[in-house]
Amino acid sequence: MIGLVDCQSFYCSCESVFRPDLKGKPIVVLSNNDHWIIALNSKAKNLGLKRGLKFKESRHIIENGNVEFFSSNYTLYNDMSWRVMETLKDLSPRVEIYSIDEAFIDLSGFKNLAAYGETIRHTIKRQTLLPTTIGIAPTKSLAKVAQRLAKKVDGSLILDTPGNISKALVLTPVKDLWGIGSAYAKRLLSGGIETAADFIKVPEWIVKKEMTSAGWMLQRELKGIPMADLKVEVNPRKGIISARQFRSPVKELSIINEAISYYTELAVEKLRKQNCTTNSISVSLEASGRARHASAETAPTDYLPDIISVAKALLKKIYSHEFEYWRTTIFLFGIEPVIGKQINFFDDNNSKKGYLIKRVDEINDKYGQHTIHPCASEFRDDWGMHREYLSPNYTTRLKDFPVVHAL
Repeated sequence: MIGLVDCQSFYCSCESVFRPDLKGKPIVVLSNNDHWIIALNSKAKNLGLKRGLKFKESRHIIENGNVEFFSSNYTLYNDMSWRVMETLKDLSPRVEIYSIDEAFIDLSGFKNLAAYGETIRHTIKRQTLLPTTIGIAPTKSLAKVAQRLAKKVDGSLILDTPGNISKALVLTPVKDLWGIGSAYAKRLLSGGIETAADFIKVPEWIVKKEMTSAGWMLQRELKGIPMADLKVEVNPRKGIISARQFRSPVKELSIINEAISYYTELAVEKLRKQNCTTNSISVSLEASGRARHASAETAPTDYLPDIISVAKALLKKIYSHEFEYWRTTIFLFGIEPVIGKQINFFDDNNSKKGYLIKRVDEINDKYGQHTIHPCASEFRDDWGMHREYLSPNYTTRLKDFPVVHAL
């Protein structure tokens, strides 16, 4: 049996963990530069708010409904996600991290799954204060169906018998199936296929012809036939992008250099977390109606100062003092695992660089992101994202740790 654990209204729940006063209140989280609503809890949805609405155009609903709103705090969300996933690894022999707030877990051999599902939820709640739902079923696709239905009862749901599975498929609209996009959903609905129960009745050869092997595999999984095992090993990203829109247009090269250095630091942090190197770097600059980019190949590396040097050299090639720029991007590709990388024979500083990287990562992991960083990547508010409503980094920055005063 496979379980799918999902954190409820994850971004909003993270914001309320250290704010007991937010319990029961509507909450929304905003996009980069506070432009759009990207996450909201059920209380906010009940007021008519939804993802994709512009923040400014929604202010009247937010203010009249006493909605709490926050800028995106990805440092907090990523750390809370890590805590949830580490907890799950103690509760299951195999865990596949599916997204920042979802994970598949192996429950084969566990007895009394109903009780154990609640144990999982209560353990995560006790250790992180985050609410979760869990769906348990014989296949990953059925676990996804179970988890969607579990949201309606804020608990867990097990599909362990043909009768329970049939009822769940009848209650699941075909458009909500995992892997069914809007185009396929329209085609299925036009053919009278409205629910997952209708979908599994379609002859397999038709599904395979019209929806390729992916649709066929989904159909078989909904029939209870496992077609995809858990992916415990995380596949490294083939490309890593770090990009932000400036708070306001920027013209000075020195300021853009600081920005690209900072974004390079964020990209390299992701690179090292998956134990990889990059051998190709691309930088782009965007102005109104104009975009330019430049790329370069390097020896495989994960050493931040070297990558920053390449990025700044590329930036100099594409910069023009005639324009005001509103966005810059760095893209790392040619990504390969550190194990087996080809070492530069003429660089006798490889071991020193590796030692330095390891120590810096250890300090930043302990005391918070960006605690130790190159001078070139110093963050400045005049080019940084507009995040006026940013909450503290409660779990990763010492000065933001909540303090309780006993009287």
